[in-house]
Amino acid sequence: MYSPDAPTLSICHGTDRPRKADTAVAAAPSAPVQSFLGYFQRLQLVSSDELNRFQQKRRELCAQDKAEDVGIAMVEEGLLTQYQLDRILAGTTYGLTVGNYRVVDRLGAGGMGIVFKARHIFMRRLVALKVLPLDDDCPSQQLNRFYAEVQVQAELHHRNIVMAYDAGKHVPDAGGYPALLYLTMELVDGCDLEHYLADNGPVPIGLACEWIRQVACGLQQAHERHLIHRDIKPSNMLMTKEGVVKLSDFGLVRRFSSCMTDPNALLGTIQFMAPEQSLDAANVSSSADIFALGASLFWLLTGKSAYAQGQKLSEAVHNLRHTSARLLRAYCPEAPKELEDLLKNLLHRDPTRRPLLAQSVMNALEPFADASAA
Repeated sequence: MYSPDAPTLSICHGTDRPRKADTAVAAAPSAPVQSFLGYFQRLQLVSSDELNRFQQKRRELCAQDKAEDVGIAMVEEGLLTQYQLDRILAGTTYGLTVGNYRVVDRLGAGGMGIVFKARHIFMRRLVALKVLPLDDDCPSQQLNRFYAEVQVQAELHHRNIVMAYDAGKHVPDAGGYPALLYLTMELVDGCDLEHYLADNGPVPIGLACEWIRQVACGLQQAHERHLIHRDIKPSNMLMTKEGVVKLSDFGLVRRFSSCMTDPNALLGTIQFMAPEQSLDAANVSSSADIFALGASLFWLLTGKSAYAQGQKLSEAVHNLRHTSARLLRAYCPEAPKELEDLLKNLLHRDPTRRPLLAQSVMNALEPFADASAA
């Protein structure tokens, strides 16, 4: 539990297990409330003015020696989130403040870091904060990809791409904790399309086509800047409450001239990966992203992968490389024949048979798109 003299602990990884440098916080009697409140201020989770107002409002509670009850009251007053309080009581406080940002909740984790919901201390703006701990065992390739994502996001400014605001390196005040690289991005207030389908089932034709049309619009700007995303999939398509879909997660992006990728590496998500990307991720063209748009559309319309997956990854890769894509109307009989033909082109194993431009996909989907189908 909380102890005002205990060291703050480092940021947890995706498994939420403490790092090697962590020291368990020993159980101890509740600390004096004033020390507890001062602890929040030292962590920069609340300001002195906020603490003063809280103490005046909850004077009777603060006069007692029940620090945990005070923390619960601070959550009730909106001064802390439950996530922050849980981290403090568990003793895992390192990383609750990163640069000028206060972490308020955890959103998810992936190969490129952990993503938190955070708030700028001075601007008060809510953001998505991607954090990568610089451990001794942090792979250099992972580090290079994080830096590449930061630089790529700085170039992209489009309604259908998640906006980047800031990036930096947080250096701990005390030894024993890793520095934290961070990328601050627009916080999308809706959900990703993978979760939407999981909650609602296959998407109506007009709506699915409108969503992929929007993603193609954002992708066109990336391609114009000689960037290949290489991981386009519904979980990387974030939808606002107003129905605007934004492409996110440029952690696997490659410039047309880049040689960063190992040709033998299997990069991306197999359900949405172009056949040529499964053979050599280092040399794919923008056509691989075009394929992924088609695979994402097929999945939104049917809830199934465009290619049979099998029980093992090797079976899925074999099917992707040697079989033809499934036909849309076998799983979505109400789909127009023209839309099925478009998907056959998008999902063609031969990259030269697919549309050349994301803008071409955007234009081809326009007749089928209907945002009002939600």
